Parts: sequence; C-alpha cells; structure tokens
Amino acid sequence: MQFSVESSVQRSIRHVLLSLALVAPTAFAQNASVMRPTEIRAEKLASSAVLVQVNQGATVRVTSVEGGWVLVEANSDKGRVSGWVRASALNMQAGASVVAGLSSGREAAGNTAVTLGVRNVPPLVPRINRHALIIGVGIYEDPLVPPLPGTKLDKVSATQIAQAMQVPDGNIQYLHDSQATVSNIRTALNNLTDRVQDGDRVFIHYSGHGTRYKDPQAGGCVEALLPYDGMSKGMISNTEMASLLAQITQKTDKLFVMYDACHSGGLVAAAATARTRGIANSNDDGALRPKFAALSEECSKPVNIKTRSLVNEQVNRGALPQDIVHISAARDNEISFDDEQKGGLATQFFRDCMLREAKDLDGSGAISIEEIKQCAQEKINRRMQNDNNFKAHNLVLSGNGNFVPAWFSQGVPQTANVMTALATPDKPVAPIAVTPAPATPTPPPAQQIALATPSTTAMPAATQSQTLATSDIKPLSGEDALKQMYDQRNAKRKVRVTLTKDQLVIGKDVLEFSVQSDRAGYVYAALAGSDGKALYMLFPNDLDQNNRIEAGQTLKLPQGKWRIK
Repeated sequence: MQFSVESSVQRSIRHVLLSLALVAPTAFAQNASVMRPTEIRAEKLASSAVLVQVNQGATVRVTSVEGGWVLVEANSDKGRVSGWVRASALNMQAGASVVAGLSSGREAAGNTAVTLGVRNVPPLVPRINRHALIIGVGIYEDPLVPPLPGTKLDKVSATQIAQAMQVPDGNIQYLHDSQATVSNIRTALNNLTDRVQDGDRVFIHYSGHGTRYKDPQAGGCVEALLPYDGMSKGMISNTEMASLLAQITQKTDKLFVMYDACHSGGLVAAAATARTRGIANSNDDGALRPKFAALSEECSKPVNIKTRSLVNEQVNRGALPQDIVHISAARDNEISFDDEQKGGLATQFFRDCMLREAKDLDGSGAISIEEIKQCAQEKINRRMQNDNNFKAHNLVLSGNGNFVPAWFSQGVPQTANVMTALATPDKPVAPIAVTPAPATPTPPPAQQIALATPSTTAMPAATQSQTLATSDIKPLSGEDALKQMYDQRNAKRKVRVTLTKDQLVIGKDVLEFSVQSDRAGYVYAALAGSDGKALYMLFPNDLDQNNRIEAGQTLKLPQGKWRIK
C-alpha cells in the first residue's frame, strides 16, 4: 500500500524522523599542551582502560572539562584518539577564558567548574510547555547532619538535563541549601501545579540526604527526603510527595522525577569518617559521602518499611504509570554516594549518558530512559569497582521505561536508509478517484501536533571504547519509528481507532477507519510498510489538511475524494 502525495506535514515528519538517525557533529574545542607524560583513558576514571600514552610537550585538542578530567583528541600511531586525561596534566591557560565562558560551565567563585561539551551543538529550541524544579541540599540547618558538597555540582548537571529536555531557562526553578526548606518545597510544588497546563512536561530533581523515620500511623518506618530544616520542621515522605504531585500528574503528558539520595544507613554508621571527611576510592580523586541521614537506629536499616515506590504512591492516587518516570539512586537497602568534585554518582553519570554516551541498544532510533539507566549503572559499577568498603549502588527505574527524554540516537549510521520511501514517487500508486480538493485551511501550528518532537541536536564523535560497529546497528524501520512515538504518548488521552474491515486485500479493498478522541486535537495517520523501510504519511495530505478533531467527535477517514487501496 502506497500513497502518492507528500504534504508539508509529511516532509516535516520525515525530517524529524531522519534527525533521529542523522547527526552532524560540530565542536567547541581549544588546544592545550601536555605538561608531563600521561595517558588518555576511555573513561574519566583512573582505573579505566588506557587508550594511548601521550608524551610531554604534545598538543591535544580539548572538547570538554568535567570535574578534574578533560576530554581530548590527539594524534597517535593508532590514528586519531579521543578520551580522558587528568586536567592537572595539561596547560590550558591560553584557552582558559574560553572554557570558563561556556554557559554551562561555572558555579559561583570558589566552586568547582563543571564545563560540559556534551553534545557540542547549537542550542536546543526551548518549549514553553516544559518545566523543571531542581532541589539541592548540601548544608543543613542542623550542624549534626553531614554536608554534601557535591550537590552544588548536581545543580549544574540537573540544569543540563533540563535543558536537554528543552526546558526554557525561565521555566527552571531552583531551591538550594537554605532555600530548600520544607515550606518552600511544598510551595514550589503547589506553584508548579498552578503553572502547568494540560499536556505539559515536568522534570523534578532532588539531590540531598534521604532518610527514614518511624510513623505510627503507617505502622513502621517510612522513607522521606530531608529538607534544609527537616530535623526541626519535618521531612517529606513519598506519601506526601505523591499527594503534592497528584494534580500535576493529572495534567502532564510526562512527569520525570529523579532522587539522588538513599534511604538506608547500612554499614555507614560504622565509618564515621565517611560522613564527615568522606572516603577515598582508588578509581578517582573525589571523596565520597553517603546520601543518608539517620534519624534513629530503628529506621536506619532496611526493615519494617511501609512505603517504597513513589510511582506506586502516585498510581494509588489515580496517576497512569505510562505518564510517570521515577529514577532513584539506590535500592532500599543500599547507600548512594556524593562525590565532592563531580556531584552525586547517580546524577553525574545519568547526565553523561543522557547527553553523550548512552547507546541505542534496541535499535529503536532513540535513547530511552532504560538505556540511559543501563549506561549510568555501568559507570557507577566502574567507579566503585574493587572498593574495600562499599559496593556499587543500583539505580531503580519505575514507570515508563520507554520514555525518551531527549530525541537522539548516536547508534544509527548516516547511511541508514530509513524513511527513503517517503520521497514522492514518480507517479501515484493505488489512489482511487483522486481529484483536487477545494482550497484547504492552513495546517495547525507545529506546537499543536500531538507527536513527540525530537531535538535537532547533533552528537560529537564517540571515543574508541564507545563506538558501535555499523554491523551491530539495526536500521530504524518505519514500524520502529511509529512504536517509539507511541511509547511517548499521553496515556490520559483516550483515542479509539476502528477499522471498517479487519482484513484488507491490497489493490482491491479500500482502507477505511474512524477515530474518536475524548479531547480536542489533531489527527495524524501514518503507515509503516511491510518491507521494514517505508513510512507513509496518509493523513493529513495535500488533498485534505483538515485534521482537526473535537472532543467526542467521530472522524471518518478517508474523507473527501481521496481513497487508498
């Protein structure tokens, strides 16, 4: 089954889908000289594989600076190599002002710089229907609560995640340290509820201590986040958080919540220095501190726990799992860590994977939240490898694992033949009684299209350790593209499609179907070819662009004089 007309909307969809596969890297870069013999490593870890040795006096090209490590490119007898070196091994004075001037790069004076070249591409186009609330608590009102110096860096990393999700800077609200009181967090969530409109998208990030306390009403210990004044004014439990988010989840197309905290004390009580000065780890320089504050011995271990999953709490209040994504830094019996030089392990590695390093494992054409989680987990495992005291903590994903927070795929080669069948054929195939329609109304504006809109972000070249062989990559098919879009749907929208006939004979039977929706919007119909390559936009088309549907209306297609066999 084919369709002969490529409308402006069809061309837009084709370009959008091709952008999932085709990326044209650009780069911020500066040159630096090597001050001492050093190694270029596959990851920004001292224990990672050495790609090549670099001699003193060599010149390398700097593309990113991240918490004591620098992503560089260098020539070697193995060819052009890209990897990580210690910042202390390079002389970057000549270009320091360029690095410091990057908009994503520096906290206030005296704080560690986290300058990311991540995608090295033109800025994403912000969308007014995206919102973010970023909460970080590194110091507490009660001096007995151990500090978490890395949370100031998590603020930067979470901002970069929000920007990759196309959240405008004006739609990002911050509560940090003394601002993150119990009252202010509640107020911020209530204000967010008022601001969010139907179909908007929300990202909430919390970095700080998690805790547990005994709740007689719950009949045991419950998990909670510890605000700045939490020791005196109270915590925010999963139950309360679900209540605060209840109205937001009824309006958003997707709510993405990330907790970089943990709710188990585990063995940390036996190592007081871990809470104060931090603990050393041979894989990197930054001292690690547990992100758990014990309120009582009874609740510091993972027993007698009454509430676990934020998603479960939200579902109990009527939310749909399809529309919620929740990432926790650790399981209920594990400790997650704060790195004083780079921030929380969960946040920094999730950022790295979402913006640069995650791979399209299933060949779907985009990077899902599950694939980002797997990438980040591998990095956490390597960071904690062979540690004498602690094991790696495990990220926990609840809700829609197919959610795509930023549309890109570094895995699909530029020679992919995806969507080639969308080009207008030399002559129409199989349309019946097609006659020019009367003048059609102007198509609705792009922001009203109910399809997930990918970013046009390009990706820098991957390091040798990250590069996928072309033979390992599954070409993106039309069916894959449609499924990926379907997984991003707003499950609160009730759409029903009914075929006139269950089975059709190509070239003989006419395709007819009807669409019903509980909300007003616009209808788009696409067909994935059985050859695994083609994807056709059936409706709207150049002969019929009136694709508006009202709430409760039954729209019968095809309408007018165009038909498809």
